[in-house]
Amino acid sequence: MIITTSRKPSRKTRSFAKAISRFLNYRYLQRGKLSLKDLENERFWIISELKGNPAFLSFYDKGKKLLEISISVSNIKKAEIERGEVVYFGEKYNFFGALSWKLLEKFDKKPYFPKKIVENGDELIFCLGGEQIFKMKIHGIRRFDQNRQSLRESLQAPPHQELSDL
Repeated sequence: MIITTSRKPSRKTRSFAKAISRFLNYRYLQRGKLSLKDLENERFWIISELKGNPAFLSFYDKGKKLLEISISVSNIKKAEIERGEVVYFGEKYNFFGALSWKLLEKFDKKPYFPKKIVENGDELIFCLGGEQIFKMKIHGIRRFDQNRQSLRESLQAPPHQELSDL
C-alpha cells in the first residue's frame, strides 16, 4: 500500500504522511508532479489538507476513489518506528488492515505488539510501546462505491487480518 499527499503539502501534512506510513508499514511516496494517472494500477491513500493541516484521507484502488475520511490530527511525537504488525483495538474504524484484537483473544498467551491503534469514540490513538505518538479524530466518512462488498474486498488485507464492518 502507498501513502502520498496532495501536491505541495505543508510541513505538518508531510510529517503526518511519513509517520502514518512508517507506523502502518506502508510505502510513503513523495508526490511532486506525479499525477493520479501514474498511480492508477495501485492501491493508495492520498492525504489532502485544509489551511495547512491534514484534513482528508482518500482511498483509491485502481484509479477509483472508494472512500474519503474527514480527519483532524494532533501533534506528532518523534519516535523511532520499526516495521512490524499493528494491532487494532476497536470496532468501527479499522480502515488500515491492522490485526484485530479479537484474533489475539484466541491465544492462551497473547503475543506483545508494540504498535497499537486504539479506537476511543471517534478518535484513533496511535501508540508505540504504550506511548501515544499521535491522535486522529474522524469527523466523517464518505463512500464512493455503493457496493459495500466490493469496498470490503478492495480494502481487504492479508488473510490473517480483518477489516471491521464499515
